[in-house]
Order: sequence, then structure tokens, then C-alpha cells
Amino acid sequence: MKRIVLISILFSFSYLLAQIPNQECLKVKGITTDGRLYSSSRLANVTINIYQFNDKIGSYQSDAKGIFEFEIEMNSYIVLEFEKENFFSKRILFDTRNDNIDYSKKYIPFNFEIMMLEQKKKVNYGDCDFPITRIEYSVEEKEFFYVDKYTDNMIKKQEKVMARLARLQ
Repeated sequence: MKRIVLISILFSFSYLLAQIPNQECLKVKGITTDGRLYSSSRLANVTINIYQFNDKIGSYQSDAKGIFEFEIEMNSYIVLEFEKENFFSKRILFDTRNDNIDYSKKYIPFNFEIMMLEQKKKVNYGDCDFPITRIEYSVEEKEFFYVDKYTDNMIKKQEKVMARLARLQ
């Protein structure tokens, strides 16, 4: 009888520990779209591959409403690659390595929309063959933010590709 009670207590305790958010991870969540009107452009079943220092460590999929949510490790270099058939793959870089990060703190989840570009045979997507944005820890804000200069440069490159797509339609 004592053994059954002890095992029950151990399982209860491990269940409670599993419910505590992992503070050494950053929650990432958002939606996948095709860039049209928000309500009608959500892309379901987009595959999200997770790479840590170029090694694939996981894979997720957006749900029927294009929503995704998962955690990435802190103190690491993570690339998220978004893939869907007939769409150009997109990547996002999370660099969570920084001596100023308090790893005991629970950070605000990083939310974003990833707009996938439909593939067309006559369009050169080479300008977008790099992570579309870079996210790093901001010492001033004490949270994770886009790296402005890098992101602005990549948005300009993406806009060139979108202009090429528009000319084909």
C-alpha cells in the first residue's frame, strides 16, 4: 500500500512539474498567410522545420487556421524554415545567445505573421534565399525584437520579388 501511495505522489509531482512553463525556452507563435486579406489568406498545414546550428532538431505544422505555437531553446542559434507546396520557402533566424539574457525570466511570447510567396516559374526568388528577418535580444527593451537594419533590407528584397509576381498576374 505504501508503495502505491509513493508512486502516486511521484507521478503527481512529475505532472505538476510538467505544467510549469520552461523558462529556458522562448515561446514562438503566429500565423501563416499567403499575403492577401488577413481573414481569407491563412495557410493551413505549413511545415515549420527547426534547425539549431544547421542541424534539424524538429518539425511542426500550422493548423487548419494557419496557427502555430512551439518553444525554442534559449542560448542557441535557431532557424525556422517555413515550407508549403507551391510556395517559396521562408526562413527566420532567432539568435538567443546574449550575455545579458536572464534565463530565469519568462519572456513574452514572440508573435508574428509569416507571409508565404506563391512560386511562379518565371520569377527569380534568389533575393529572398536568406532568413527574412533576424530576431535577437534587445538589452534596452529586455525582450526579443527584430533586428531593424537586417529586416528592413530583407523586406526591400522581398518587395522586389512581390513586384515581379504582380507583373505576371
